[in-house]
Amino acid sequence: MRRIFALPLAIISLISLTLSACGSSTPQTAQPQIVTQIVRETQIVEVEKTVEVVVTPTPGPHPEAVISGVEEGAEITFWTFYLSPTFDQYIKDTIARFNEAYPGVKVRWEDRQATLQEEYRNSLAAGNAPDVVNIPTDWVLEFAQKGQLLNMSEALPPEVQKQYFEGLFNQVNVGGASYQVPWYQAVDGYLVNKQLLTQAGLTIDDLPKTFDEQKEFCARVKAATGIPCGLRLNTGNLLQSMAYEGNVTIMDANGRFVFDSPEAVSWLQYYVDMIKDETTARDILLLNSSDDRIGLERFSAGQMPFYVTGPQLIRLVRESNPGLYGYLAMVPRAVGRSGKLPPVSMSIVVSKNTKYPRAAAALAVFFTNPRSMLEFSKLVQIFPSTPASYDDPFFTQPPVAIEDQIRPIARDIIARQSNILPEIPRLNEVNEIVRQAIEAAIFGGVPAEQALKDAVTQANTLIGK
Repeated sequence: MRRIFALPLAIISLISLTLSACGSSTPQTAQPQIVTQIVRETQIVEVEKTVEVVVTPTPGPHPEAVISGVEEGAEITFWTFYLSPTFDQYIKDTIARFNEAYPGVKVRWEDRQATLQEEYRNSLAAGNAPDVVNIPTDWVLEFAQKGQLLNMSEALPPEVQKQYFEGLFNQVNVGGASYQVPWYQAVDGYLVNKQLLTQAGLTIDDLPKTFDEQKEFCARVKAATGIPCGLRLNTGNLLQSMAYEGNVTIMDANGRFVFDSPEAVSWLQYYVDMIKDETTARDILLLNSSDDRIGLERFSAGQMPFYVTGPQLIRLVRESNPGLYGYLAMVPRAVGRSGKLPPVSMSIVVSKNTKYPRAAAALAVFFTNPRSMLEFSKLVQIFPSTPASYDDPFFTQPPVAIEDQIRPIARDIIARQSNILPEIPRLNEVNEIVRQAIEAAIFGGVPAEQALKDAVTQANTLIGK
């Protein structure tokens, strides 16, 4: 601030002595005269002063509040699957953060375990389903086909949908729409016994990169060591194995099953030959997913060159055979003839009959946003469905432990995960038909072509085609 002052400069007194000389010879005494003169002059002086002004900004929108129009006073129930008690603190902390972004919403969290699927079915039928539920992605199709889930393609703005890998957001489509948001992902890879590879005269670099190389690799290991591989099909969805590994078209444009094509026959013959040649274990091939640890135990005993599993199970190998741990490695698995990898994931869905669709969608998105996903990944060996999470040093720094060897390449692996299957009606029943056909060809001596032809006929009859 500047202020202007008018200041007097000086007061000047002039004393003038006037001496006058007379013409007479008599001197005269001079008398002094006092003359006073006041001179005023104005001078401008600038004085600078700093004034501190405190401004309280108006709070902006919370950066994680990406869903607009959330219902004020909403009370929503959130069910998770097998996360308590191990991850209680993470869930509670994330809900607390959610409440900062959406202060008008109350969340009631409950964890369900072995009975989740049946409980959710019953609650939907009774009309009292939880608003938001964490379920395996394989379950989504059943509920979406019955019209019991919120359409997330319509509920979420395009910019929110883009926070996920596109192939994961669209991994379960019904009528061209997504009915889930992808949560945490698993990354299957080859868990490798390097000691056994050395015995076979092979190295990590010799591991198969493609489906067809895998067959050749197993034959080499068997010939050198007498030990077979332990390949395992996805018995919960055999059409998925057929499509990804064999690049088989499952249905035509008219909705008819066509998985008896030459590509399908070639895929099935691949396994018929391997079982016949004993280059893969016959009792492992069609194990149910619930029996996955049977194969892992055999690998831990040094009876397989590799096993397809996730890094989170390496600790089980270390516990059962500590001496093997130092010979382990984790590398990407072979990619099938389709060039794609199937998603291995958990989803979050919103029940269609929720009273608070905006608030429920907001919670689903919040738990699956990049920050929430990154924080969860630091607690357990899971992988985000959000590309932005992988920019963090947690994923980019060189790994130290064997369990972490897949981490720096996880983003590239997950980017290749996408759903290439059509919407399959009556999936469980069709899958059982396919299973019987595969068993007939592999173990019963039925030609692969005939087994698949019979299965296609039965499946089309089942769906009325």
